[in-house]
Amino acid sequence: MFRLALSRASTPAKAVAAAKMQIRNVNCYMNKAILLGNVGADPQEHTFSNGAKIASFSLATSRRYKDGTGNIIEQTSWHKVKFTGEQADKIMRLVKKSALVQVDGSIRYDSFTNKEGVEVHTTTIQGETIRIIAFPK
Repeated sequence: MFRLALSRASTPAKAVAAAKMQIRNVNCYMNKAILLGNVGADPQEHTFSNGAKIASFSLATSRRYKDGTGNIIEQTSWHKVKFTGEQADKIMRLVKKSALVQVDGSIRYDSFTNKEGVEVHTTTIQGETIRIIAFPK
C-alpha cells in the first residue's frame, strides 16, 4: 500500500503526504472477540425505563495444555456476555444453560462506583452475533 504512494511521488515531501492520505482512508483499528464455549447459567434480562433491553449470561471457555511433567491441565475462563435490542429477545428465547455457543463481539471495559464508594472495573463482551452450536440435553 505504501510502496504505491512512494513510487508515484516525485519528491520525499509528496511521498509522505501521499502516505498520510492512504492511512486516513484505512480504518486500522479493531476490537473483535470470538468466543466458543458453554453457557454457564440461563440468561438474565434487564429492561430499562426507556424500553431498552439487555440480555446477559456467563460463558465458559477452556484451554488444555501439558505442564512440565506431562500432565494435562485444563484452564477455564469465564466471560460476561451482553446483547442489546432485538438480539436480547433472541437470547432470552433460545439460549439456555449448558448450550455450546459461538459469540462474536467486542471487548468492553467499564468502571463505576458502588454503594460503598469503591470504584469497580468490569470487562464484558458486547455481543454482535451468536450461533448456537449445540442445545443442552
